[in-house]
Amino acid sequence: MRTILILLLYVLISILSLPMYLVAFILQKIDPMKAARLAQCMVRGAFTLVMLLSGCRKTIVGIENIPQDTPVMYAANHRSFYDIILAYAVVPNQTAFISKKEIKKMPCVAQWMYFLNCLFMDRGDVKQNLNIILKAISLVGEGYSIYIAPEGTRNATDTLLEFKEGSMKIALKGKCPIVPVCFHGTEEIFENCLPWIHKGDIRIEFGEPVYPDKLDRETKKHLGAYVREKVAVMYEKAQKDVSFSGK
Repeated sequence: MRTILILLLYVLISILSLPMYLVAFILQKIDPMKAARLAQCMVRGAFTLVMLLSGCRKTIVGIENIPQDTPVMYAANHRSFYDIILAYAVVPNQTAFISKKEIKKMPCVAQWMYFLNCLFMDRGDVKQNLNIILKAISLVGEGYSIYIAPEGTRNATDTLLEFKEGSMKIALKGKCPIVPVCFHGTEEIFENCLPWIHKGDIRIEFGEPVYPDKLDRETKKHLGAYVREKVAVMYEKAQKDVSFSGK
């Protein structure tokens, strides 16, 4: 039943979005940031409704750790499509996500991501990936926060993959803090129950920000590993918490 409701919601939002695309397109020509704010408001509302219909019982931890006076780079583990749904429903600042290029094929979703200044990465194209990182650095300079999953792919295991050091250049060159983000339980809603959507507990935790300019040279050299360890500690803590163990 939940799966059917989500599909019907997707169709409804796709239809209702048609006139809003024109509004966002015109607004983007006048003020790109206002267009992005409109898009994020629309996406936040839609994703909040998706979680409600999916039966997600969400827990948000550490949102007070997100700096309010500067763009940030969110560096998150990646377990499920519901990571993005939960993240966009709760991040407090204007945020552009870096996603895999396949998402561009999704009607409605791709259009709103365009207005949000999201970037689409081809994991098999090193040159294109470098260009995406440079565009992300430019967006930070324009006042946008950037969300990226430095593992580079969805990880179904309980051990985090290595965080790609190249992704850390967004914060290093953009001179912005890094907010470690940890998801737990999101894969139990969909990926582990394919093709159906099941209700469950999901958790997102924002760690204390990392300021690259305050780190020593050696730590900066291995910044990805440094941030990965912070996310890993949060994940291990969530694993030990009976409330979120999924058992």
